[in-house]
Amino acid sequence: MSANRKADSPLRGPLAGLAWVAVTAQILLFGAPLLLVLWLSLQGAPDANVALTPTAWLSVLGSPEARMALLNSLLLAGLTVLASLLLATPLAYLIGIRGKFLGRLTLAIVLMVWFFDPGMRILGWMQAFKYLALVDFVPVGLLAGFPSELIASLHAWLPMAILCLAFGFARTDRAILTAARECGATTFVLLRRILWPLNRRLVLFTAAIVFCGSIGNFLEPRLLGSGDFQQATEWLQRALESETGWPYAAVMLLLMFGLAILPLLVMLLARHRQGGAA
Repeated sequence: MSANRKADSPLRGPLAGLAWVAVTAQILLFGAPLLLVLWLSLQGAPDANVALTPTAWLSVLGSPEARMALLNSLLLAGLTVLASLLLATPLAYLIGIRGKFLGRLTLAIVLMVWFFDPGMRILGWMQAFKYLALVDFVPVGLLAGFPSELIASLHAWLPMAILCLAFGFARTDRAILTAARECGATTFVLLRRILWPLNRRLVLFTAAIVFCGSIGNFLEPRLLGSGDFQQATEWLQRALESETGWPYAAVMLLLMFGLAILPLLVMLLARHRQGGAA
């Protein structure tokens, strides 16, 4: 009984103090850059007498080019999420449920892909597209722009989606899966009727993380992008090339940050409503 009471008591002592120090450090490391970027977004021209002004905000929000760049980033992030979940599900099944040699081999390959250097990965894809275009296997238009950026984004975020889903699948009660198999359930039925419903929150969380990360990718648009499909990161890069454009870049960064955390905010709001209804 005393052991249970100790386990239920709040954390005290040096470990609690260390935890509060870590939390405070995290808040400062997150809040300080955010406040500085917000302050920078309200700066006017260097020769202006006004200390703070919404000029940069009005300019970016009123720019059709900036709005289109944000929409392009949303489109690419949404397609990355959809494709990642579709491709990650069977591979996560091999790792989390099938196991054995094939599951371990799949896990090893996924980890290797995840730890692959981003620059090496993107340059490798650029060279692959170049050779495929030379032999007329793929159109030359695939060398840059939307298709190549989507492939590079999938390469970057698919491993994380696979590992998240595999973790959830592995935690599923094997007795339920065994009973379903004895009743004649196929792999697709297991996924649709058992694994996806039992891991619904994890699937949504994985989708939100992939969306948050892919919408802020910088390296892929810089090396694989084109003028035909300009993302917010490319618009941001041009603004940062001039010191007078830094307030406009700060506005775009804050807009991208707001879009990135939007799925997480929606999930928290939905969970809060479910808790209130219960």
